[in-house]
Amino acid sequence: MEKCVESAEKRGCRERKSTVLRRRLEVPGSVVAPGVYDGLSARICEMVGFEVVFHSGYGTAASVLGQPDVGLLDMTEMARQVRSVARAVDIPVIGDADTGFGNAVNVCRTVEEYIVAGAAGLFLEDQLSPKRCGHMGGKLVIDTEEMMGKLRGALDTRNALDPDFVILFRTDAIAVNGFDDALDRARRAVEAGADVIFFEALETREQMERAVREISVPLMLNLIEGGRTPLVGYDEAEKMGFKLIVPALSCLFAAAKGMYDVMREVRSQGVSDRYADRLFSFGEFAGIVRAERIRDMEERYLPPATVKAKYRGGGSIV
Repeated sequence: MEKCVESAEKRGCRERKSTVLRRRLEVPGSVVAPGVYDGLSARICEMVGFEVVFHSGYGTAASVLGQPDVGLLDMTEMARQVRSVARAVDIPVIGDADTGFGNAVNVCRTVEEYIVAGAAGLFLEDQLSPKRCGHMGGKLVIDTEEMMGKLRGALDTRNALDPDFVILFRTDAIAVNGFDDALDRARRAVEAGADVIFFEALETREQMERAVREISVPLMLNLIEGGRTPLVGYDEAEKMGFKLIVPALSCLFAAAKGMYDVMREVRSQGVSDRYADRLFSFGEFAGIVRAERIRDMEERYLPPATVKAKYRGGGSIV
């Protein structure tokens, strides 16, 4: 994390995160980009050393609505969450743009809004709206021609606003029409100019290996505990040839399980130090949210008497 922050300071935040992401995708080695759902989860992933994070639509639906990922969020809600994530970290953020929230014209506005929100890239999928989580049943996909129109709109808008912004094409066709159709859609997307291909819910290692063999641009591998895709280690995925490896819901599931376990104990036995080993302390958490930066800003900008009154006797903001 320190290296990430240091590099951002050296850049003076002048270099676009899209440029950072594109350059990272062009050098050897896979990129592990965990799925995050808010500023705090993104901040923690940055602290432990991840170079890129992936804004999760599933996680956003769960955290904002407490509901499943079935297309209930609109574009403005998703873009607002992308903005929160992007502002919380110094590393690139890839946004989940679902189906683009409408037809190809809507996709153009979606790309604009995600760029303004601070994303370094986004992915678009070929599901019929309202979409569903890629590892759920009941999915449908639009025809290839309609999807290619959406992709062309996304690419043209990107080229006009930020040529380094990374466009990922996601196909959910495996579960609907089979792997061969998904391959055909991916090839068409590569011809149109997609930067990265994302086969959602790959079902076997054989499919993974074939996808890498037959697609000429970087590929993303989405890994979900309990999902449809076999779990493979990062080293194995890199050897297969995947460039972007996404543990999409590990952060969300870990947070939910941790909250459930602790709060069940709080409900039954009350607040105590019994579960302290499963919590950050108040001071540790203040470090995560960078409370001392607020103290520094107060000392720089507020009247000295106000700061003195706030911190009588000295000490930190926590």
